[in-house]
Amino acid sequence: MLLDLLRWPLPRYRPDPGRPHHGPDGYRNLYPFKQPRFVDLARWRWRRRRLRTEHRPQDVRRVEADVAALTANRGRPSYTWIGHASGLIQLAGVNLLLDPVWSERASPLQWAGPKRLLPPALPLEALPHVDVVMVTHNHYDHLDFSTLSRLAAQPGGAPLFVAPLGVGATLRRAGAPAGRIVELDWWQRHRHGAVELTLTPAQHWSKRWAWGDRNRALWGGFAAAGGGVQLWYPGDTGYHPELFARIAEHLGAVDLALLPIGAYQPRWFLAAQHIDPAEAVEIFRIIRPRRALAVHWGSFALTDEPLHQPPLDLAVALARRGVDPADFGVPALGETFWLDA
Repeated sequence: MLLDLLRWPLPRYRPDPGRPHHGPDGYRNLYPFKQPRFVDLARWRWRRRRLRTEHRPQDVRRVEADVAALTANRGRPSYTWIGHASGLIQLAGVNLLLDPVWSERASPLQWAGPKRLLPPALPLEALPHVDVVMVTHNHYDHLDFSTLSRLAAQPGGAPLFVAPLGVGATLRRAGAPAGRIVELDWWQRHRHGAVELTLTPAQHWSKRWAWGDRNRALWGGFAAAGGGVQLWYPGDTGYHPELFARIAEHLGAVDLALLPIGAYQPRWFLAAQHIDPAEAVEIFRIIRPRRALAVHWGSFALTDEPLHQPPLDLAVALARRGVDPADFGVPALGETFWLDA
């Protein structure tokens, strides 16, 4: 973890003048918004001190993960929710791990910062051998230095690490071999075996240290396609209908969308960068996946809403839009969904 706090080297920013999201000093969104400033963060933190939010982790459903079935699986497409944005995807015989975070805190320090209120659905060592790790951006609840270090040293060899441009510097410090890192720009693809990964745009920003690195690493979502099945996770993102219409047109049929529903209050601070459950439903209606699952909630109390609140707000949004909850479900921690069923 100390290596993560040593800022050198900073992400090397090499803009491509022909790409609209490559600005002169860092990456930028396709639909610009006012990014959070220190004064905004301070204002939010000050107001948050007066909140007495009751978190009820006991209201988050949890099941025992079927480790034996996941380990034995060689061909069936599946998704297992591990907690927050972390999930195991099995596709065309490839084991992919999305935004893996096993640490006790989503923070550079394990004695301060947002504390995990529910443990991961299974120990990291219980996973089948991980072939590919996908990291959507460099915020601490998505890029966990300690977890990535452990994965880089997994028995049988390091996985392939796939991330947006500029994230590779942090991955290398975590121990990922340089030859096992692939950095992608928006819409770029990488094939690993029978699985093709695509980095999709998102409305967000990046920053890992107190100064010097704002937006010098890109952010995004991932589509993973193989064996006739496609999954998509938008990453941390604000809502813009044109953006998601473009993604829908580009991706085509999506079998499973993993849609964030947590970390959305207060809206004055978070609306531009994190969708809320109602906006997740709007994205569902634009992308039109065969099925969606609610993620990015239920592990850390990162923002002002109670830990158990996002599914309640999602139920209201689904009813308002006439969407069947069976089509946009809320998984239990540890639950596996077999996508060929």
